[in-house]
Amino acid sequence: MPLSSALFASVSGLDAMGTAISVVGDNIANVNTTGFKARRPEFADVLGQSIASVQGFSQIGAGTKISGVTPNFTQGTFETTNRPTDLAIEGRGFFILDSPQGRFYSRAGLFNFDRDGYLTNPEGQRVQGYTIDPLTQISTGTLADINVGNPLAPPSTTTTMDLSVNLDSNAPVIAGGFDTADPNNTSNFRSVVTIYDSLGNGHPATIFFTKTGTNAWAWNATLPVADTTTAPANATDTLVVQGSGTLTFDAQGALQAMTGSPVNYQVTGGAAANQAVVTNFGPVAGVGTGDPTTQFGTSSTTNSFSQDGYAAGSLQSIVIGRDGFITGQFTNGESLNLAQVALANFPNVQGLVAVGGNNLIASRFSGQPLVGEPQSGSFGAIRSSNLEQSNVDLASEFVRLIINQRAFQANTRTISTTNELLGNLIQLGQ
Repeated sequence: MPLSSALFASVSGLDAMGTAISVVGDNIANVNTTGFKARRPEFADVLGQSIASVQGFSQIGAGTKISGVTPNFTQGTFETTNRPTDLAIEGRGFFILDSPQGRFYSRAGLFNFDRDGYLTNPEGQRVQGYTIDPLTQISTGTLADINVGNPLAPPSTTTTMDLSVNLDSNAPVIAGGFDTADPNNTSNFRSVVTIYDSLGNGHPATIFFTKTGTNAWAWNATLPVADTTTAPANATDTLVVQGSGTLTFDAQGALQAMTGSPVNYQVTGGAAANQAVVTNFGPVAGVGTGDPTTQFGTSSTTNSFSQDGYAAGSLQSIVIGRDGFITGQFTNGESLNLAQVALANFPNVQGLVAVGGNNLIASRFSGQPLVGEPQSGSFGAIRSSNLEQSNVDLASEFVRLIINQRAFQANTRTISTTNELLGNLIQLGQ
């Protein structure tokens, strides 16, 4: 075999080790890159020639080459942040990003909302997710840009009111009943509550309680004249009765019977008419739930009040769950799903092609993407306020660097040795 073959074999070793050192350098440079996956150079020998012999073929190599550089898709550790739009994937899957340049996939969840309400990465590529059915609050399965914008939570009409009071058993009986012309002197106690109409407008409803006899009370639900379409009984009245009923107690002060529910409120402002509100005063004769209305020998007071209506609310904050649902917290206390982050996976993730910017693209070697919801099937879970760190192991990279350096030096020694032998060969002819 000519000595020149040894030179070329060593040169291939220099090239291969140089590439390997470049890969190690790239890994070390990206030790703090979010979602980065360390790459590993894979070597293969190069066959130079085969020599026929009695025992068969004797093969002589011609050096080495880099057969491929393979990414390591093992899970990186998680870094906790204070931003809910920082996302990490715990398990398998990739975020899906769209831009005018095409579709990309990434493990880097450095996301934020832009001025138009789109969830994007630092390069402005839009995160893809599922839209939400506003009625069922579940994803529709339609993949689109995640856009939150500045939504409003729709209002809800008050349909049920729960009011618990104690009515003073020592209160005097008022003859003649309740009169809107003189509500203060024709009632013993009042409780002001707020109800919401179909448009989300709040209306102050006042419930007046008038003692009509022993263990017997009347109640009247009223609205201010400006809040109802019902004409007042007198031109000077400031209140209009919307409904009324009675309460009957036993000798122990427990509520035994009630009438008058539901109350049909006639509100102003263009909201729906005949707003029926079921009014509950707690258990009656021991039947029912909630805080009880009582008649004890102590001052009249409101114990508790609740109703199921609320006004429209503006978006206050968001929460992203492990299932990828982006839930908005609104100023009216409601929580609504706004979108769901989607994930993609591939039959062969090693076949994905890196294009920079923490992004990958599909290729014919990776196969077609499978898109689905987090925590479903083989897809991992979303971790909000977390970022997946690079999975580069510095200790291993430094060891590889030393090994590749020594291999590079050994190949240079082979070249220098071959050069000396060729020099000796030339000297023989002198």
